[in-house]
Amino acid sequence: MSFGQWLALTDYSNKYKVSVSTLRRRIKTEDINFQLKDGKYFLIDEPMSTHQKHRPSQDSEVDMMGAHLAIPTKLGKDEPILTAANKLLNELKKAYSQILCEKEEQIMQLKEEIADLKTLVKVLESENKRIHPRRSDPKNS
Repeated sequence: MSFGQWLALTDYSNKYKVSVSTLRRRIKTEDINFQLKDGKYFLIDEPMSTHQKHRPSQDSEVDMMGAHLAIPTKLGKDEPILTAANKLLNELKKAYSQILCEKEEQIMQLKEEIADLKTLVKVLESENKRIHPRRSDPKNS
């Protein structure tokens, strides 16, 4: 792909309203397509929902929060328990990171909605004062 279809991290963040820290976490867990060029990350100019996400293996189970956990089905004679435990720990870390990213996105959306609601309240209060100046004046109470 040419770099015309790629956006720098901050440009992507501004265009798609996703925090840079969320994008960096997705890059770290390889849940998003990226390129590293001259020490800068570039992302495909597409919404995050179209990027390739972490795909759980067939030997996986969904926990209570919807994260996929790899469950080792067999341990070979040559594979020590510690290796299997480390693999499971890495899967847990990935699932936890994914959940944190999703929650951070939800928090950002909620903060935007709160800001919109505060603006609406101010508009309605000023309109109320304009229409009913005596009711909104605390001296007349």
